[in-house]
Amino acid sequence: MTEPEKDQNTSDNVGTPKFEQQQVNYQQRKAEILKSFTDAYLELDLNSVVTYYNKEAERILSMPETAVLGENFWEVLADVLPQRFATEFRTARDTHTTVTFEEILIPNKTWLDVSVFPSGSGLSVYFKDITERKLAVEQLQAERRKYNDLFNRSPLPQWVYELGTFKFLDVNEAAIIHYGYSRAEFLSMTIKDIRREVDIPILTAISNKLKAGRFSKSTVKHQKKNGEVITVCVEGNSLSFGDKDARLVMAIDRTIEIESAEALKESVNRYNVVSKATSDAIWDWNMLTGEIVWNQGIKSIFGYPQASYTDKWWQKHVHPEDLDVVLTNYDSLRKNKKNRLKIEYRFQCADGSYRFVLDRAFITFNKEGIPVRGIGSMQDISEQKKTLDILERQNERLSQIAWIQSNKVKNPLVKMLGVISLMSISEGDLTSINEMVPLLKQLTSELDLALKEIAEKSS
Repeated sequence: MTEPEKDQNTSDNVGTPKFEQQQVNYQQRKAEILKSFTDAYLELDLNSVVTYYNKEAERILSMPETAVLGENFWEVLADVLPQRFATEFRTARDTHTTVTFEEILIPNKTWLDVSVFPSGSGLSVYFKDITERKLAVEQLQAERRKYNDLFNRSPLPQWVYELGTFKFLDVNEAAIIHYGYSRAEFLSMTIKDIRREVDIPILTAISNKLKAGRFSKSTVKHQKKNGEVITVCVEGNSLSFGDKDARLVMAIDRTIEIESAEALKESVNRYNVVSKATSDAIWDWNMLTGEIVWNQGIKSIFGYPQASYTDKWWQKHVHPEDLDVVLTNYDSLRKNKKNRLKIEYRFQCADGSYRFVLDRAFITFNKEGIPVRGIGSMQDISEQKKTLDILERQNERLSQIAWIQSNKVKNPLVKMLGVISLMSISEGDLTSINEMVPLLKQLTSELDLALKEIAEKSS
């Protein structure tokens, strides 16, 4: 018997056709490959039935494989997927092209990066969770918006310029308004264009020393478009602006402040010139701000080192027993719209002691009747007060002596003279004379006591 011819469609494995084994092997390899995907992955057939669905897809879509596999993709995930998914999937299917897009899942606010491409008789879909990346980008954008808001809405002039070329790279609205240049003009200029010619060599020298991240602060002169020169405090920090090394600068106009300080200094100097002709402490009181500017008398008389203090400071140094009277006088001056005031009180020195002062003030009012300025002098009258006290005490003693003289001396003296007259009349009448002698002794004692009291009052 001849050996039967082998069927060409059979394999060495009994009962298993070769193509079926190849299919099994292919599916196993495919399953192993798909399991190795770290991204979410699923497959759909032409009827949108899910034929494959991995673990990461389960996690991201919050839908188990058992609920999805073999089901219509759009029906089981209708509440999860936005409309854009259907639109993009349809585009990939109809155009046979790969479609990539980013979209957020409505229920859990998860951002997905999705790739859809035709595969065999359906669609293959890759997607991954990019929520953290999206949030980081949004945070970065928010920080940029915050920076832009801080930069553009700042009431202080700010700009960014490129190190080396000094070109303006950005400028805020406050700088445009304050300096008078338009944005286009600024961006066509360098920072040398707002500096005086004499300052440019210094600017170059300073710029060469600046390093990345180094903060600097200086007071410089800037020139506006109209030619006005202003004094500004410039604060700068290095940063990267795009691909350029740059400096972010904030310019604070101190012109008025410095001019006011110079005017104050000049005013104090004038006061000091006046003070050479007087021993008074001269003061100038801004009654709107409360600042009181003094000449050097505040130091030479009272020992305080500063030239400027507040009205609260002045009140604190008025003797507590005198403060109510002083404030009442000033309040009366304000209410009655009177200009002049002269008042005496005690004022504390730096060493804690008090001096008597005579304060003369002249107050000016604005159109609304509000006191705005007071100018005056504080004269140290401590010595005069001591002299007056001595004179008052002397006058008091003299008054007492006069009273003693008119009462305690005059009365016994008159009586003594009367007794002596009687003794003269009673000449030879020893009895009468003897009776008057004790009275004379008594009167003499009274006169002696009065004279001693006068002596005590005079010492």
